[in-house]
This record gives sequence, structure tokens and C-alpha cells, in this order.
Amino acid sequence: MASLRSPTNILEVTDSGLLRLGDMVAQALEGALKALARSDLALADRVVRDDLEVNRLRYQLEEELVRRLSAAGGEEPRSLVGALYVLPELERMGDHAEGIAKVALMLGPHPTLKVPGVITEMGDRTLSMVNRALTALNKRDASLARALCREDDDIDALYDRAYQELISTMVGDPRHIAEATYMLWVTHNLERIADRATNVCERVVYLVTGHVEELNVSKY
Repeated sequence: MASLRSPTNILEVTDSGLLRLGDMVAQALEGALKALARSDLALADRVVRDDLEVNRLRYQLEEELVRRLSAAGGEEPRSLVGALYVLPELERMGDHAEGIAKVALMLGPHPTLKVPGVITEMGDRTLSMVNRALTALNKRDASLARALCREDDDIDALYDRAYQELISTMVGDPRHIAEATYMLWVTHNLERIADRATNVCERVVYLVTGHVEELNVSKY
């Protein structure tokens, strides 16, 4: 997982707050994926409960940023506006991680359908994207942010593969319809997390350049 403990301080509430929230979201996704893979209901339940803290921090930071925006000058407004756009993306990523953890809870301790390898790969790559997006945010690395946006098509391709495999599973053995449907929810949440990671990357480019660029344009 990317280290988020030494932010570059353009504005303390912007950097330390965003990175703390990002760290919580990355940990939530990592925990949700582990819970799903291991049928660890205690871990899944903890991820679901911890999402309340992600939401609380998001709104706390928004309120503080709005208060400071009115008094800010020079370079600070760009950081504040960028942060206000990044905050909801991180909070929603936390919601999607919570959704994956809820699937693990619904599947129970002994699911009859093993997590497909394509979903495991999709989860690993999505978590990697999130961590590297947070690194780009921490370091204000526009080049890394642009490169990450190009990976979103790969996640979309994995999503389609997972969808086809799960539909085939349902058709081949109707006893797996419920569990395969839950797995489809996992792929949807992962796809949305990857999209939101690319949205964060677009804001990183804005923080560096002062220009909004639509980088998340799928070629898939």
C-alpha cells in the first residue's frame, strides 16, 4: 500500500486530510477484498462499520475547506477547489468497498461458489490503481495521474470477462444464480472504484496545472 504519512503541505487541511481519507478508503478496499476471498465475516463487518467514519471525515473536511476558501488567496484556492472535488470521490470509493464487504457477509462463511480468478485479478488491479492515485495526489505527480487514467480500459475489459463468466456459471448451474449475482455486484463496485480513481487523477492534473482535463475517456 502506498505510504500516505508525509504529505507535502501546500495547505495542511487539504493535504493531510485528503491523504488520511484516502488511506482509510484504500484500507477499506483491501479489507473488503480479503474478506471476500477468505469468507471472513468479522473483517467484512468491520469494513461496513468503518464506512461511517469515512463519511464523517469527508463531511468534516468539506466544512473546513469551505470555511477556509473564503479567506484564501494566492495558490490556495486551487488546492481547496481541487480538494472539494476529490473528497466525494474518495468517500464514494469507500461506499463501493463497503458494498464488496456486504457481499462477503451475504455469501456467508462457506460459499459454494469460489471467487473467480478474473474477479481476484480485477480486485488486485483496482486496489493498485487506488494506491497509485493516492501517491499521485500526495506527490502532485501529473505524469503518474495521466498514465493511470489509461489503465481504466483494462479494468473495463476485466469487468466484461467477469460478467461473461458469471452469466455462463448461472446458465450452467442454476444453483449458483444467487451467489453469481452477488459476484456481479462485486465487479460493478470494482469498476466504479477504478472510474473514481481516474477522476481523482484528473483533479491531480488540475492541482498541478490549473487546467481541468478530461482524461477518463474510454477507448474500450
